[in-house]
Amino acid sequence: MNKRLRNALKGLTAPDVERRRRAMEPFVRATFGIFIRYLYRYLGNEVECEDVLEDVYADIWENPKRLHNITNEKQLLRTVYLYYMRKRLREVYRRINRNLHLSQRNLEDLIAPEIGILEMVSQSELQQILRLTLSKLKAREQRAIELWMEGVSNRAIANELKTTVGAVKMLEYRTMLKLKKMLRYYYRED
Repeated sequence: MNKRLRNALKGLTAPDVERRRRAMEPFVRATFGIFIRYLYRYLGNEVECEDVLEDVYADIWENPKRLHNITNEKQLLRTVYLYYMRKRLREVYRRINRNLHLSQRNLEDLIAPEIGILEMVSQSELQQILRLTLSKLKAREQRAIELWMEGVSNRAIANELKTTVGAVKMLEYRTMLKLKKMLRYYYRED
């Protein structure tokens, strides 16, 4: 840990408010790059990262005593994550992913009404059509759909598929378009 960061940490944990105020700016300058890289790996969106980081710095300002015995950057990152970031990240995950849970019923409602087959086929036939259509997807698309139907977050899907959150969102969008197109063709064939 460099000297500037060490001094900023000492100043932040001091009881004197003026000393804490003067230490906050060097602390932010010394840690911003570290924290933003860490957050970007999880969120994949700079704006979200900066919003979370702003809240984290505000929490650190209000309650800096957790940073009292920090000796290295790894320990600093771990402490900040555990006591300041984790709650904020959960809020962001909930907000970002609140509409992404796709149950079997939601998937049927998303695809079937547009093509008008809900009224024309029984529930078992519709499930059979969906299974047949899903089996025509690539393995990666099938796995992504399975995870979405279980309510898994985009970040977790990205980790599972070893890709980025942006790629997962694009995969979701393209897969849904592909499913709609396949179901239209299926309906026209029959």
